[in-house]
This record gives sequence, structure tokens and C-alpha cells, in this order.
Amino acid sequence: MSAMLFCFCSLTSVRAEMQALEDDFLSSVSGQSGITLDLEADVGVAEIAYFEDGEGIALQGVRFGAADASQTYAEFRLGLDILSDGALAFSVNSKNTARFEFEELRFVDAIGVAPLADAPSIGGVFFDFNLDGTATVRNTGNGVVSATGALGGVFDIDMLVSNGRLGYRTNGNEFFLDGMTIDIDSPGTVLGATPGGELILELPAFLAELSVDAIRYSNNPANHGVTTDSSSGAELPSYGSLWARVDMNSVWRVLAGGRDNSEGLTINSETTINRLDVAYGDDTDFAASGYWAGLLGVSGQVDITNLTVDVVDDPDAGVEPSKDYGLGLALQFDRIAANLLVEDVVLGETKADIDAYLSGSGAINSLGGLGVNLVLADAVFRGQSYTNRVVLQSGGNLDAGYQGLRLDTQLALYSDNNESNFIFYDDGNALMFSRLEGFVDGDLTLDVTAAGNLNGVDFYDGLRLGFEDLDLGYQIEGFRVAEDSGDQDAIKSAQLQSAQSLPGSYGGSFGLFGAPSLVGTLNGHITMGPGGNVGAEGVTINADLSLTQGEMARYIEADGSGKGLWLSGLDYDIHLRDMMLDVTDEGLRIYETESWTMMDVTDFRIGDRQTGASFGRLALETYEQGSVTTLSAGGAGQVCVGGAGVDQSSCESDGGRWDDRGSEGITLSTQRFFAQSIEAEGKRNRFTWETGRTGEGTAAVVNGSGMQLVFDNFSTNDGDGLNDTYGLRTDYQIDVSKAYVVKKEDGADSNGVVGDKGSIKVMNSDGSYQYVNPSDLTAQNLADLPVGIATRTRTHFKELDFGSVDLVHPVGGESTLLYGLKIQNLDMTTDITTTVLD
Repeated sequence: MSAMLFCFCSLTSVRAEMQALEDDFLSSVSGQSGITLDLEADVGVAEIAYFEDGEGIALQGVRFGAADASQTYAEFRLGLDILSDGALAFSVNSKNTARFEFEELRFVDAIGVAPLADAPSIGGVFFDFNLDGTATVRNTGNGVVSATGALGGVFDIDMLVSNGRLGYRTNGNEFFLDGMTIDIDSPGTVLGATPGGELILELPAFLAELSVDAIRYSNNPANHGVTTDSSSGAELPSYGSLWARVDMNSVWRVLAGGRDNSEGLTINSETTINRLDVAYGDDTDFAASGYWAGLLGVSGQVDITNLTVDVVDDPDAGVEPSKDYGLGLALQFDRIAANLLVEDVVLGETKADIDAYLSGSGAINSLGGLGVNLVLADAVFRGQSYTNRVVLQSGGNLDAGYQGLRLDTQLALYSDNNESNFIFYDDGNALMFSRLEGFVDGDLTLDVTAAGNLNGVDFYDGLRLGFEDLDLGYQIEGFRVAEDSGDQDAIKSAQLQSAQSLPGSYGGSFGLFGAPSLVGTLNGHITMGPGGNVGAEGVTINADLSLTQGEMARYIEADGSGKGLWLSGLDYDIHLRDMMLDVTDEGLRIYETESWTMMDVTDFRIGDRQTGASFGRLALETYEQGSVTTLSAGGAGQVCVGGAGVDQSSCESDGGRWDDRGSEGITLSTQRFFAQSIEAEGKRNRFTWETGRTGEGTAAVVNGSGMQLVFDNFSTNDGDGLNDTYGLRTDYQIDVSKAYVVKKEDGADSNGVVGDKGSIKVMNSDGSYQYVNPSDLTAQNLADLPVGIATRTRTHFKELDFGSVDLVHPVGGESTLLYGLKIQNLDMTTDITTTVLD
């Protein structure tokens, strides 16, 4: 049997003693229509521990009292009434702000044993709150029918949490939600048990709204959850604001017994999200000022099957003794399935605009909709079996201090029959990233850190997510495009087309995860600090990431052969310093103060990923200062393809084709400033192509042993060689829209459909198609064009300067082919539409 054990060793005086009721106490209790009780609490507990199979999890340094340091007791007024139908009505009203906190969360194997002060710990948590509301309780025997047949209490809950702060602390640093309000209305809630021994929680009509004024960070240990710095008095920096509203119904079932031993817990749940709206605000007061990014109109289903909870030994202890981090809380599950639909993805809207839109009285600019279908279950990826298990362990990054969270993680994304995929909806059309499968296997760490160097490791202010020998991989089979009929199965049955890298994913901070396939081992960190480049709020990111033993695809054929363009033997390093994220009126703005990357590919293969012909070794190094990327709603809109003109008439007069791609879509604009190389720090702009290496064509190929063509020290400037305010600019406008498919030759195509060269493909109502002469196209024909992915790209710069173009040989040395190469005043626009091949 599991056990909950308490060690009551006073940290502060325990104020909940049993005493005779004095007259002055009774004066605060009234009983005319119930009972009113004033409660004052200041309770300290040294340890609260839960044990199973001789191993436990302990909260240490637990306290419940006032949040304000000038006060001692948390004060509440409690009420109890018996209603005419026999129900009990409870009420609670806070008289001041209370705090519940614990200093350490540790995994232990004995009761009440004080560990060393620096023994590994997950860290501390604090929660400040005012609680006001009511809960009416009756039982399921009063004509109430439980959906699961559970017997127990039925609660009508209406509660408001205000003046809230929820924080996480490690090593004297804290990350917390400030000014938090949670409004909960949950009528008909059932908490009970079935005859079979299941503990049941039913939420048949759960409504909640969350608002967070600011997400804050502090590296001052004396602050402990206050809004202003205790030393300077200045307001703590903020990441921004948060808002969410949810309408859902859910059932949770809990059984005794875990997965690894006789004790533990097993949890199953089914949740239907009727509507969820969630948004993040930057420099906002929840009214007209500031701008928001959000997911609006989210609906769908999330089901959890056989989630087990056990306290276990480190699963790596017997495999890799050097990675034995002690006991942990194991969360393992058979299956988690999430099927969600997002009506609108918005960027750069005010909260007032969002509220007006949600009330039906306003409009917003939307990127489009999003479908998210994910199934986490045991799966096989490239012949290797993976399961789903996360072990929470104490101690994060070992150099950051004794507190922190470590997640020994193995997750598998199942998609044997295209269960997992993403769908992008754009003006009535849909693009599916089909059959997404993948895995992660390794350690994640979570710490709140302060800037400084500890044990030779650089840390930065903020919430630090670390990666330690994290093997990962993902792949899609290709794209499917179709009209959005509201039926995802219809999109799944659309013809598959080849997968290709997303625009903007060739290098820079976005180059690591923009491909249709990627595997490798990830090490490093991403640290998210407060403050942006525009205004006082936003997010600042410092990161050092290294992908080794990698393989990436830039293009994969849709025929299932796996042939494509493969970057094999990939090593990819990314370094970001003060990359700042802001939500502006234009959308999501990303400003890179300084960034440098190194992508080294042993073999650029064409064909099979392992045996395809090698183009040789490619290495791209970049060093940028002040580069800017903006992601905004709306694609190309109305454009003239193949000509110039601001309207249909002038476009067609110039020989172009007028194309209306709708109001939704995605625009990704980049302005990249390539700086002069700093060789001593390994920061440079250089492209290297190497062939003729020792062992060429074998697994023992030796990089650096062949002939290299090197484009060295490239940089941007305004054409004067001195200033660089223009940079290299690229605008990607991406739409899923109707596409012109032009027949390339006379006669029958591969499907036997006959047409003349130059004719346009038009879809029929039964799914077949015909070819129509351009001069004979009707309005209905134009409406029945096939759906494709339309990408308009404009690249322009004033000057791109190369220091030299060299030939380098390990024996013959270096020879300069060109000293000083300049490309000036380039402005190039391309329109590419991809559709399925007939």
C-alpha cells in the first residue's frame, strides 16, 4: 500500500491547535442561517512525504500563511449553510493574500531524514492567492446521474482566485506569473468512486478564464515573489502578459497500482474542448495598448490512456552509471491522442480587437487555421523501437546549482496510418504535413538561472531549458493539398506531393527545424529571459545548440522511395546572443543582436539518404549582427504573376496573370546583416565546397583531405563599403490557393486525359479533371482550379561583398582565384506554385 507520511517539525509556530472555545472566539461565529467562521492560519511543516514500494517524494519546508512579509496569518472567512433541498453550501472569502509554498522537492528513501543542504532538489514553488467563491455540495443519490456511475459528492463550484502569483525558484532565482486571476465555474462536478474501485472526477461543464498581468523574472534571492526588486525598488522585468478562456468537459479515472510495482497510480481521462482561446500580450494593459499573438477558437479532443505514476530508480543507472541521478517520479503512458482545430492564428492584434472579434462585433487579421493531430504511443522509427516515459528527477543542470528539474525522456510519435499530422487552413483551402512521425530520447533540464559563469559554463538570466545527449528525429512523408470541406479524412485522401524545406529555413536560427526530415543528437540550452527590443516587455533568448551525428532532408520524393536531397553526416552549431522577440502591429518581430552558426555536411547526397550519389562536402558558416525577422498574417494577396501591374487590367496588358490568393496566409520577412568575420572567436561568413577527399564514397571519408572551393568573408553593406543599414532582404509570402497548372505538351498525360499544350487544368465535381484553353476559361473554371502551395519570394540587397574566392588543398596550400568579389543592386522576384504531379 502507498502511504502519505507527515513530519511536523515546526518551521513557524503551528497555529491550528485544539483549544476550548472562549467567548471572544465565539463572538465571531454566527448560526442563525448557518455558520460563519473566521480563520487565521500560519502553519509550517518540515516535510510531507509520499511513499510507494519504499521510495518516496517529499515536500520540504512547507508553509501556509500570509504572503505579505509584514503580516503573519492568512485570514479567511468561511461560511456553511444547509439549503432547503438538503445540499450544503460552503463559501470562502479571503481577508488578505495567502501564500502556500515549499522550499524543496526531493526524492527520498527514508522518512524525516534531513538531507545535506546541497543535496539535489527540484527547487521550490510558491503560490499567492485571494480566494472568494462558493461550492454547493449534494450527493449522487439526490436525483443526480453520474456519467460514469460514480457514487459521491456533486459540487457546483464558483470560485475566483485573484492577486495571484505562481512561481518556481531554483538557486535563488525565480520565474513567476504575477497579477494572476482565475475565474472558475464548474457546475455538476462529481468527485466519487465506482463499485470497481476507481476514483472519479467528472467535469461536465467546466468554464474558466485566466489572466496574468505579467510573467516576471528575478535573480535577487531576497525578492521571493514580490513585484519590485527589494534592493533597487524597480519593477521586475516582464516577459509579457497571458490570457486564456476555456469551455470543456472532462472525465478523469484513477486506479490504485502503477506500472513498475504493486503501488502507484493509473490514470485515464477523456477531455472534450468545446472552445479554447489563448493569447500572449507584449507591452499591454489588456485594453487598447500593446499587441497580442493568439490561438482563437480551439476545439477538439484529448484522451490519455493508462498514465501510470511511480517512484522509481534512475532507468539509466544500470545502463550508463555515470548518468545515475537517483530516484525519480516516472510518468509512463500507453497513449495520448490530441485532435485539435484552431480557427484562427492571430499576430499583432490588440486585446480590444480580439475581444470584439470574439463577441462577433469586429474583425481580425488571421494567418489562417491550424489542425493538430498527434498520437503519442509506442512506435518504430527507422527500425528502432521507442516508448513513452518521462522520469522527473531532482537537480537540473549540474553546474547551475543543486536545485533544478531533470526529465529523463523518451517519447514516440505514432503515425502508421497518418494519425499524426499538421494541417494549415488558408481561405478555404488546406495543406497537410502528412504522416508526421518522430521520437526524442535523452535528458532535458529546467533551471531558473542568473547571468554568470559557474564551473566554466556561461549562464544567462531567465528560464533555462537544457538538452543533454538528447537523440531526436522526425519526418513527414510529404504534403497533401485540397479544398477544406471540413472533413480531415478527405484531406488525408488527397494526392500526396513531395516534401520540401520550408522557406526561410536555409541557415540562421531557423535552419535547424525547417526541413521535412531531421535526426541527430542535441546538446546545449535555450535560456528565455524577460524584455524585448521594442518596449519594456518581450522575450530575450540566449542559446547555444549543437546537433551532431545528424542527417537532414531538404526534399523527399512522394513515391515512398525515400529519395531526395539529403545532408548526411551533419554537424550544426547555433549560437544566439540577446535574440529578442516582440509582438508588434506587424506581427512577431525577432531581433538578433548577435548570432553565428556552423553547418558542416559530410555528404550532400542526391537520391537515397545512405547510398545516393555524393555532391561532396558542404560547410556554411554565418555571422550576423542586428538581423530582423518578422512573421505576419496575410500572404501575397492580389499579385501580378509574370508581368507588372497594380490591377488586373494593367497586369494582363503587360502579359501577366492576375492572381487573387485571399486575405489569409503567411508572410515571413527577413533582413539579414552579415558582419565582418572575427576569426579569433570562430565567427565568420564562409561557404566551403570540398571534393576528392580520402575515402570518398565510403563511411571512412576524411573531411579536410580534398580540394576546397571557399567563398570567404562575405558581408553586406550599402554599396559604400562602410555602412550596412539595408542588409540582405527576403520576403516569403506563402498561400494555399487555387493554382494554374499548364499542360507542357500536346496529347494525353500520364492519366490518359487529353489536352493541348498550354491548356489549363480544371477540376470536375467528381474529382476528375479536364484541360481548358486559356481563352475559354470561365469564372466557374477559375473557381475549380486545383489547389496548390503558392510561394512568392522577393530577394533584394544593395551589395553582397566577398573578401576572396579561394582554392584550398591540404598539400598544395591556398590559392586565391578572386580577391574581392561584389554583387550589387540585386532585386529578384519569383513565383512558384507546387501541385501534385499527374
